[in-house]
Amino acid sequence: MSAVLRSYRRIFQLGHGLMVSWAVFGAIALVSQHPWIVLIEGQAQSFLLGLRGPVPAPDNIIILAIDEYSLTQGDLYRAEPERYPFLAPLAIWPWQRQAYAQAIEQLMAAGAKAVAIDVLLVDPSGYGPADDAALATTLARWGDRIALAAAYDVSSSDFGLFTSLLEPIYSGRAGLINLEADADGKYRAFPDRGIENLRQTHGFTDQLPSLAGATLAAAGYPSPSQPSQQLFFYGPAGTFPTLSFVQVLDPDNWPLYADQFKDKIVLIGPMADSFQDRKRTPTDNAMPGVEIHAHALAALMEGRSVSAAVSNPVAQGLLAAVVFGTVGLGLGYRLTQPVPRLLGFMGAIATWGAIAYLLMVHRDRLIPVAIPVACLGMGGVTYIATGAVSNRLEEQRLRRTLERYVAPLVAQEILNQPDDFTSLTVGQKMPAAVLFSDIRGFSRISYELGAIETVSLLNTYLDVMVDAILAYRGTIDKFIGDAVMAEFGAPTSQGPQQDALNAVSAALAMRQALATLRLSLQAQALPPLYNGIGISYGELVVGNVGSVQRLEYTAIGDTVNVASRIEGLTKLIGTDILITQACYDLLKDHIVAVDQGTHVLAGREHEAVQVYGVISLKGESDDLYHQVQADLGRHLDQFPRTSKS
Repeated sequence: MSAVLRSYRRIFQLGHGLMVSWAVFGAIALVSQHPWIVLIEGQAQSFLLGLRGPVPAPDNIIILAIDEYSLTQGDLYRAEPERYPFLAPLAIWPWQRQAYAQAIEQLMAAGAKAVAIDVLLVDPSGYGPADDAALATTLARWGDRIALAAAYDVSSSDFGLFTSLLEPIYSGRAGLINLEADADGKYRAFPDRGIENLRQTHGFTDQLPSLAGATLAAAGYPSPSQPSQQLFFYGPAGTFPTLSFVQVLDPDNWPLYADQFKDKIVLIGPMADSFQDRKRTPTDNAMPGVEIHAHALAALMEGRSVSAAVSNPVAQGLLAAVVFGTVGLGLGYRLTQPVPRLLGFMGAIATWGAIAYLLMVHRDRLIPVAIPVACLGMGGVTYIATGAVSNRLEEQRLRRTLERYVAPLVAQEILNQPDDFTSLTVGQKMPAAVLFSDIRGFSRISYELGAIETVSLLNTYLDVMVDAILAYRGTIDKFIGDAVMAEFGAPTSQGPQQDALNAVSAALAMRQALATLRLSLQAQALPPLYNGIGISYGELVVGNVGSVQRLEYTAIGDTVNVASRIEGLTKLIGTDILITQACYDLLKDHIVAVDQGTHVLAGREHEAVQVYGVISLKGESDDLYHQVQADLGRHLDQFPRTSKS
């Protein structure tokens, strides 16, 4: 096995090994739940939510907003208190508790089902006991239909962490407003999950529900049986209808809005930018906290539970890695070309993303997205890169193999048209010129020199002959002892006339090269070498011939037989280059030739063959021809003309 082939196989196996490595990396990343992994997966889920877009939310939730407009009404009251007496509770922030009491009374009178206040009322009113009493009276009247905000407070100081439960000073239903951000700073966890984490971390022992849970109970809805890990977002900020708080207190405007609140659940909470209560969520980068509670309430009402498809992070990570690792390996084994591999891995990535999207949208189930997509993407890049290197090595191996038989330029043309070359490997008919060459009297020379000197001399001779053949786009078919067989026009052709001209030009170059070699041999006191060359043009069959164990690229057919026979005929005629009539007809305007008559060849007794001796190309000197003819005649006189050379 060649080093190139071994390298090819090692790189091919490297691609599979790296795909397995990416799968293992993905498994470790998903199992670790590292903050960076949580961040990346969160971003991917946000992207899928963006593709989903808003979905219809329950129409019985309304937010009564403590917005900038409501906050500025205090200025209006202070400027004209007699004109706007109803704005007195809103004169200064924090507002009087009477403001909330009046709002609750108005909402309940309009038929609201429940009211939640997302404002911490954990200290006595700064406006005196009468203000607290007003709200307490209202809360006592409406009882459990009102939910007030509570919170776990965790603050740090030089003495360590201080933890406390901030509860409303009023009796009644309360719910925690704490929200937990993920590693990427986005609030996607269901409030109950963050609350439970605070309890486990800081030892809170109460069992208060979230504000959404308390509001759900206040509205008379049953609690869901299955807790949700992640919050289902119906859309970005503004998904739920909102009304400015001040409208409830305005005696002129309120009748215009009162009907909208019948059978509605109302959340009262801050939405003004000055409260700095806007949070980043998967669907919006500035969603007010009260609206997050509205999404949580809506999800509880509809039983929308968003959680991982596989609850155990370790099992989910391992299962995901096995799946995308198997997919990657399958694609790597089945697809071996760069473009199909690229399309295959892109298809796998799109399919994974589509499955994750469909599970999230239609089943409220989450599977890892970013890490599997990244690992599949890196696997695809790895396979394409190693495949490119493997293909390059294979091309080099094939090029080296081809260049043993054809000129480098022809080898490149074959590599540029692999489909054409593939068809030749199974056999194809095509017209081409076939050249046979044989050394005259080589049997006697080899006997005189001995084995080692003979092999050295033969290799020297073949080197210069092959160079001449390859220089004219010839394909070395085989060496038969001291004989050389070559084709011109197979496996690539430049047209009949050019192929034939290349063959004759190569023969003339071989004549010149051999004349030069004889001078070198004479200087080394080695016997001179002369050869005979026969060229035939016609149809032949080229392709791989042989057995399963050993194949050989070669040419067969009558054209090959004729070329071999007229090469032997050169010895009887006493010349060095002979061509057939078909070859002469193609080149008669380009060469100077002498008619050598018709001859009956072995195996073709029924038909004589017309042959021509090649002198030179037109316009070139014929001195070498005459010199070779004279020297060859004297050389052949040493051997019987009918004997085997």
